[in-house]
This record gives sequence, C-alpha cells and structure tokens, in this order.
Amino acid sequence: MSKIQSYRQLAFLLATTLLFLSLASSAFAHATTLWCYVENNRVYVEGFFMGGKKVQNGHVIVVNNKGEKILEGTTDKEGKFDFKPPYQGDMTILLKVDQAHDADFELTEQDFLDAAAETE
Repeated sequence: MSKIQSYRQLAFLLATTLLFLSLASSAFAHATTLWCYVENNRVYVEGFFMGGKKVQNGHVIVVNNKGEKILEGTTDKEGKFDFKPPYQGDMTILLKVDQAHDADFELTEQDFLDAAAETE
C-alpha cells in the first residue's frame, strides 16, 4: 500500500468519525426531557429539550399501571402542564413531541405521600 493510499484511508476514517460524532451530538442536543412533581394535590409536568428550549404544544398522556389512558393535555408556551390527578397512586406520564422525540416519567404512590408530608 502506498503512502497516498494510507493517507486517503486515514482521511476517510477521520471524516467518517467526525460526521458520526456531529450527528450523535446533534441528536443528543435535541433529546426530550420530562420532569414531573406533586405539589398541593396537583401534578406538575415540565418538558424541555436538552439545550434548554421548552417543549411547546407537547402532547401529554397520563396512563395508570394497567396502561389505560386516564387523561391527556398539551404543554403551554413554557413547556408546562398541570392537572389534578383522579387518584394518588402509580402512574406514567408520557410526553409526545413528534415521532423522534418523546419522554416518560413514572410517578409512584410514594411521590404523593411524600408531597402530602411536605405540606404538613
């Protein structure tokens, strides 16, 4: 193998690696994050992208531990949504932005008990 072929292979390898890293960091920068908490008998939902941009008009779906939908809504301009839960127990909150971006958060009965203890 000549020096020129070796340099070409090295250049191709470096270019491929850089392309892969740029795509991976771009995908990570747009990952969706969901944060949920209980306060004053309400569940507060906040959705944002890793870069800090708020998830506006994200579809929020709340399901029980059987996978049944119990309510749904949409995040506001600040990426927020809140609701009074129909019960205080295990539930999963899903945030759907598009086919490539979604997130979920598990709330447990203990989360509700902890929140109630904080207000006493």
